[in-house]
Amino acid sequence: MGENGNHAAPWWTRRVTDATLAPVVRAGTNLNQHRRVGRAWREIRRGAAAGRIKDLFYGDTGADDGLDLAIADALTVLAQQGSMRMGEMAEALRITPASATRAVTCLAEKGYAERVKATDDQRSILVTATPAGLDRYASMNARVTAGLDEILSEFDDDEKEQLASLLERFAASVDRYVNNNDIER
Repeated sequence: MGENGNHAAPWWTRRVTDATLAPVVRAGTNLNQHRRVGRAWREIRRGAAAGRIKDLFYGDTGADDGLDLAIADALTVLAQQGSMRMGEMAEALRITPASATRAVTCLAEKGYAERVKATDDQRSILVTATPAGLDRYASMNARVTAGLDEILSEFDDDEKEQLASLLERFAASVDRYVNNNDIER
């Protein structure tokens, strides 16, 4: 029940205010900064350009050579780190072994990766990038590099260094947050 014995307002009519957030943030927190970071993060993740940048960097997923982000990440790990066991790939990508298996299956279907028996343990399977996979990675990497070069051309060298440092710290902070908090179910 709300004030005057009325029922609380339906959830969809309630507004989040600084006062409602005060109990969940640290004292002295600048909520405007939090909102700006949150909006920028959302725009990068979900903004109108997000789908287009994915297509520009990794190819249109509707096309034969287009790669989903997860698949592009798996190809990148294989190309940069070389052959590995499935568990190592899952760890490198920070995904479950089942998700790593799905990614490798997709790469194998496209001819970008193959499974081979490990020479040191015949029971183990290694995943390796094929020559076609390495070529696909090289073209993808060239597009990403050229795109980032153009995007970052609006920043001077000091700003690029600061941006890189801040993004690395932000990613590490997100990891710490995730590792230190459980999802309530």
